[in-house]
Amino acid sequence: MAAGHELEAGLSEEQWLFRQGDLVLGPLSGQKLVEKLYMGELTGATPVAPPGVRDFQRIDSIDGFQVHVARAAAKMRVDAEMRGVNERKRRKHAVLGGTLGVITLVLVGLAVWAGRQFAVHGPGGTEDEYADISVEMPTITLAQAPREDEDLIAYPTQGNPGRPPDKAPGPSAPKPTATPASAVAAKKPGPPRQGSVSSEPDGLDMGISFDQGAINKVVATNQRTLFRCFKEEAERRPGFAAKVPIEFVIGNDGRVNKLWVDHPQLKDGALHKCLLGELQRWPFRPYKGSLASVGLSFTVGKKG
Repeated sequence: MAAGHELEAGLSEEQWLFRQGDLVLGPLSGQKLVEKLYMGELTGATPVAPPGVRDFQRIDSIDGFQVHVARAAAKMRVDAEMRGVNERKRRKHAVLGGTLGVITLVLVGLAVWAGRQFAVHGPGGTEDEYADISVEMPTITLAQAPREDEDLIAYPTQGNPGRPPDKAPGPSAPKPTATPASAVAAKKPGPPRQGSVSSEPDGLDMGISFDQGAINKVVATNQRTLFRCFKEEAERRPGFAAKVPIEFVIGNDGRVNKLWVDHPQLKDGALHKCLLGELQRWPFRPYKGSLASVGLSFTVGKKG
C-alpha cells in the first residue's frame, strides 16, 4: 500500500459491503475499499455498510474514510490532467510529423526540379545562356533506308557512318511526265497517327505501332536538354553559327540507338557524343513493329 493510503486500524480490518447500481458486493476490508478509491473504482458517493446492517451510507460520510476520499479525488483530477497533457502532446507530434512529411515532399520536388534545371542548363545556368540556340518542330517518320532515286541522308553502317558516295555520272534516265502516286503520298504531311499502315513502293504493307503523340510529348519535354551540347560546341568554335539538323532512331525498347548530325563539321566528335548521351536518357515508351525516326533542326548562333 502506498504511503498515506493506510486506514485507521479499526476500519482497516472491518468488513464492508458496497453497492454498485443494483448490486451489493463484498464484503471487503476497509483497506481494500481505500485501495479501490485510489484506483478510481469507487468514489465518495459509493454506499457502504457493515454486513448485517440494512442502512447504507455514502463512504465520504464516514469518519476515517473522508481524508482518503479527498485524496483519491485529487489524484483522479491530476491523472485526468496528465492524460489531457499527453493527448495534446500526441496530437502536436502528429501534426508536426505531418508538417515534416509535407516539407519533405516539397524538398524532394524542388530537388527533382533543380536536377532537371541542372541537366538543361548546367551548373549556374540560366535561360539566357541559350538565347542563341533554338529548335524547330520535330518530324516523326518511319526509319528506313533511302531509295536509290532519292537524295536522302543515308543510314550509317558499322563500317561507314557517313553519307554514301555520290553516284558516278552516267546516262540520265528519261524523266517521267508525272510524279508517281507513292512519291506524292510520301510528300504530303499528315497528322500524327497510331496504329496506321503505310504502303511500301513494292506493294508490301508495313504496320506502324509507335505513338507519334507520345513521342512528340517526350521530345517537347526534353529537347532543351540538348541545348547544353550545342552551347559547349559553340564555345569550342568561337563565332560558330549554323543550322544543324539531327535525326535519331528510337529502338523498339524505347531507347535511342542511332544518331546522325547533318553538318559536315559535326558528324562525329564531342557534339555527337554529347547529343547521343542525352537522347539515350529520354523516356520513350517501348513499342513493336517499324522503327520511328525523329528529325530536329537546331539553329546555333546568329548568322550574319
